[in-house]
Amino acid sequence: MGSPEVLELEKVAHTPPSAVADNRDTVAEENIAIPPTGQPATGSHSQVYIFKRLRRPMAPPTKWRRVYIVVGLCLSMILCGWTEGSVGPLIPSLQKHYNINYLKMSLIYLTGFVGSMFSGFLNVWITDRLGFGLSTTFGAICSAIGYIFMATGANYAVWLVAFIFTGFGLGLQDAQVNNLTSRLPNASNTMQLVQACFSLGGTIAPLASTAFAEHVEEKSYLYFWVATGVAVFSAVVMFVCFDMRTEEQIDGTNNHLTQTIIEPAGAVVPNVTKAEQVTNDEASAPTAQASSGAKMKLIFSTPAVYALLGFSFIYIGVEVAISSWAPTFLVRERGGSAKVGYVTTGFWGGMTVGRIVLIPVTNKLGYQRSIYLYSLLSLVFELIIWFTHNVVGNAICYALIGAFLGPVYPIGLMVVSEVLDDSIRAGVMGLMGAMGGAGAAAVPFIAGAIADAKGIWVVHPIAVAMIAGYTALWALVPTKKKVAKAVEPGTTPAETVEGSEASS
Repeated sequence: MGSPEVLELEKVAHTPPSAVADNRDTVAEENIAIPPTGQPATGSHSQVYIFKRLRRPMAPPTKWRRVYIVVGLCLSMILCGWTEGSVGPLIPSLQKHYNINYLKMSLIYLTGFVGSMFSGFLNVWITDRLGFGLSTTFGAICSAIGYIFMATGANYAVWLVAFIFTGFGLGLQDAQVNNLTSRLPNASNTMQLVQACFSLGGTIAPLASTAFAEHVEEKSYLYFWVATGVAVFSAVVMFVCFDMRTEEQIDGTNNHLTQTIIEPAGAVVPNVTKAEQVTNDEASAPTAQASSGAKMKLIFSTPAVYALLGFSFIYIGVEVAISSWAPTFLVRERGGSAKVGYVTTGFWGGMTVGRIVLIPVTNKLGYQRSIYLYSLLSLVFELIIWFTHNVVGNAICYALIGAFLGPVYPIGLMVVSEVLDDSIRAGVMGLMGAMGGAGAAAVPFIAGAIADAKGIWVVHPIAVAMIAGYTALWALVPTKKKVAKAVEPGTTPAETVEGSEASS
């Protein structure tokens, strides 16, 4: 019979999650033989996480810990939405403050694009070293740094640098949250909830930024001290809620790590979990985790990925372009006052409501039909804004566009979780988040550059073309699962097609 320490550890390993207290989540380090540096440990990612705590086997999260994790996910998305919804109402006052035209104002979106692309290409590398909890918190800290630069009211060059930080932070958080959410129980509804929180952030932020644009127009940049406070608060709460856990420590897949128990007398007793009791056929299959570079190579060799990246780029781009330029359009083309900044709140508020209220409709129609229907309705209301000249009517249409555009992206993410294998899903979602951030920068920039030459009215024909564009790209996304296994460098990745279809 083993020592009391061994029995205690075995008790933790086999106790149901609901019966394990938070203070028993982490297996005592002294009872686990951690492989020396350079020797790969059994299990996912253990050889690259830079902190020992991230490499330890942990009991699955308790019921309350899972609640905290969902709270952290929602708060992260609120911060991302806050970033997207902040700037639009401030554009007219910032143009006056810096004495710049549409084209120069649009440069903030271009540098945001740079930050988003950095996050996309570094997401896998960062995650393999910091894990989910720390990576997501790091993204919030990057957003806070960008906000501090903006809040100082420094010259415009500093603002451009600031948007690199906020773009990077948004892209990193978006990738981490979407991937983890797709792996949680009841993932479809949880994804809609989390994405609704993104819209909620975009709804609240314009209320604050419009107030600054109205009452302290000459120093409206001071609003970003409020945004800094939101980002710092979010980072602290996320750090506590996520408890520095990796994705595997949250969804329980790190339970397959071999726990080598050291008896006091020096005898080594391997404690093998059920997940390790595989058949000979399974044992002979390629199960080694690929390196970060091999994963990226596999991702870019998967044709469906390119359609998904294009879809993400255009969808997020048109979403942000509409909300960012709406106040300027209503002021310059419809004769509205500074109060039209609240239209941005209406747009994001509609998106929040749509992502929740339309869940039953989506479940009834299926993912594919829902995307086509919601996109068609969004296009119709966009045309109404373009060809009618009533401020109130246009404002209502903006809210309705938000409501129908809202569910499209969460649905897309759930389809990704069904058609791509786990081995590349995280990387693809990271790139989708980055491309979405890039679209959020590039499309408003393009719209602003064209508006500088032709007038702000061009935002709407651009939006119509973009909605049609992402819908066409979506038609190229497969509805059957492609199983792509990550393999070690030097071997050939194989893909097989499963018979089951994604929701249609």
